[in-house]
This record gives sequence, structure tokens and C-alpha cells, in this order.
Amino acid sequence: MSINERERSEYFLKELVAVPSVSGDEEAVVKAFEKLLQEAGLATRLQPCAGVHGAINVEGSLGSARPKLCIAGHIDTIPVEGMTVNPYGERRGNRYYGRGTTDMKGGIAAAVAAVDRLHRRGVKLGGQLVIVGTASEETLKCGGYQLAHDHSDSDGVVCAEPTDCRVAVAATGSLPLRIDTHGVNAHSSVPNKGGNAIMASHIAAKAVVDALSETVEVPFVGPRQRAVNVGVIRGGIAQPVVPPLCTVWLDVRYFVGETAPGLVERIRKICNEAVAGLAGVRVEVSQQRLDYQGNPYPVGSWGDFIHVERGMKAFATDPQTTIVQAFRHAVKAAGGNDDIDMMRGWGDVEFVATDHKVPAIYFGPGSVAMAHTVDEYIDLDLYHLGVDVYESAIERFLGTV
Repeated sequence: MSINERERSEYFLKELVAVPSVSGDEEAVVKAFEKLLQEAGLATRLQPCAGVHGAINVEGSLGSARPKLCIAGHIDTIPVEGMTVNPYGERRGNRYYGRGTTDMKGGIAAAVAAVDRLHRRGVKLGGQLVIVGTASEETLKCGGYQLAHDHSDSDGVVCAEPTDCRVAVAATGSLPLRIDTHGVNAHSSVPNKGGNAIMASHIAAKAVVDALSETVEVPFVGPRQRAVNVGVIRGGIAQPVVPPLCTVWLDVRYFVGETAPGLVERIRKICNEAVAGLAGVRVEVSQQRLDYQGNPYPVGSWGDFIHVERGMKAFATDPQTTIVQAFRHAVKAAGGNDDIDMMRGWGDVEFVATDHKVPAIYFGPGSVAMAHTVDEYIDLDLYHLGVDVYESAIERFLGTV
């Protein structure tokens, strides 16, 4: 009996989404992903991530010759609380719902499904293929950092983050910004006797959003608008007290050619100018990342090292590189849009791209607009397009024997 190719490809998606995998609690998904890699014909190994106890990358490999292609994707997810759909998978028409369907189990499942097809077709690849399910991307980013250490000898790296099946040759950096506004206590009946830190924080944060929500020329890609998000605000004591302190945390995206220190200095000037006319307030600007429980990563911790000390950087890959050409050719052949694009967010192949200068791209089914949503889903036609592209691009990049 002939195999139903669509059902077989969707099997890898469904099996992966069905396993709970909130970042930091990934033991079950490590085992499940290792099993799927083996079913697709890859030899597997588990690679502990240096610096983070219990975090493990799952690797599957074929061959040992050159060139070497590495396909990566994180297998952890954000929490499932508040979802309006079954977080562990349900189909409604041509959509498959669940946490991670888009971000980003769908992408890495599509890559494994493509290898499964190659394996069943008896294709012998001319080079080496490595697929890595990376650990804790949503939090500590240690899986991508370990991947860069283990596979810096790759000739090309692909991250399966959602790109609507476009070939994305660039990604933004992510600046974790903290703004502390200091005011002066006073009674609420005479608010003009104090300095209201909450009001000043609002003015400063809005000034940052207004100034930085600008269009920037990105190498190889063209004009792109910067994203700035006000994520958390804390301040005040009680209604009868003019608040003496307010803290706002923002996420500010940045591009190739910009640096985190340079951006912080620019933001500091924006904030100071914004509150210059307000009595009794002053602003301090620094970098700090909160975890998903709203707690800052302590100075000296792994999370602080990745997010602040080292930073999450931007990169761009020349469209003339072999990896870009292989995927654009595969997208066009499959009937997709082969125009190059830019990843709107950050992905953990940044480490290998910036620290080791390995040509890296993003390619995956799904839309980033669905990531982290309460009804996250992936369009199954787009998923199958992703499988087709991965199958063709792997064969094209590595050749056959």
C-alpha cells in the first residue's frame, strides 16, 4: 500500500506538538524529538549545553563529507496558560492548532519530514546534514550558543523559524531596555509638590517609542521599520501618594550596523530631553531582561550573559551565498515566493552567524504573527510547501552520490 505523503509529513508535526515543552522543562520533548529523528533515518546524539544544567540539544546527522549543512530549530515553547485552543494539537479545516505549531515546532518538523522523504527515496547525500533541536531558546538561549560551538564548521546554517516560507537573509537584534524614573514623594492632594515618576515614565517611554519606531535601511533587504515594545511597568505605593519611583522594561529591535551600547546612549538622550521640563524627576537607562515570571536575570547569571553582557545581535547574509541560492531555487521550484525577506524577530542561529561568520538564513512555514498567541496555528498548505522546499534545498545544497 502506498504511503500518503501529506499524512506522513503531518505525523512529525503532530507528534512534536503533542508533547509539553515549556522552556526549562524539556525532558519529554528531547526524547520525542530524538525518536522522530531516528524514524527519519538520522543517527542521533544528545548534547548537553554548557553553562545550563539539564539543558540538552538533540542532534540527528547523515554523512560526514563536505559541504556541511546544519538545520536548527528550538523545540521549547512559551507557557500554554490562557490558550483558547488545545495547546497539544487539534485540526480545524486546513489549520493545525497548538503551542509551537508556528513557533517553531512546525518549522523543525517540516525539515525532519523532508529528510524522511529523502531517506525513503533512498537518496544518498553528497555532504553532511545535521539537524539540531535546540534547548531553551525562549529563555536562556543556551541551545543556540552550544550549536555555534559544535557546528561552527558548517558551510551553511538554516533556522526553521516562521518566515511564511520566504528566505530571510537577515534578523534583528534584541535590546532588553530598562528605564528607571525617580520622582519625589508628596501627598496626592498637592501633587504639584512632588515629582510623579509614573507620569514621567510614561512620557519617557512614549518618547522612546516615537523616536525609534523609524524606518531603517537594512543591508541586502531594504527599508524596514524598527519594532519597539513596552512590555512591563511597575511603580507607585498607593493612590494617596505621588509615586517616587517607576520602572519600565522595553524590548527594542535593532539592525546590522547598530550596537546595543550605541542604542542605549541614544535612548538615554531621548529620555533626558523628554523629561527635561518636569520638576522633581530624573531618568536612568540601562539594560536588563526579565524572565517569563517577571523576574530579572541576576547579574553574572547565564541569562544576563546572553541577553545583556554578550547581547542578542543582528546579522545579515549576502544573498549571493550558496545557502541562499539553494533555498531560493527550491522555493521558486515549489511555486512559492522566492524574493528575499527579513526575519522580524531574533533566532538562535545568530550565535554561529556573528561569532563564526557562517552563512545563515531563516526559512520556515508559519507566520511570526501567530507566535505566542492564544490560538496559535499553522496553515497546513504552508507547512507542506515548507516540507517540499526543505527536501529540494537539502538535495541541491549537499548534492548526491
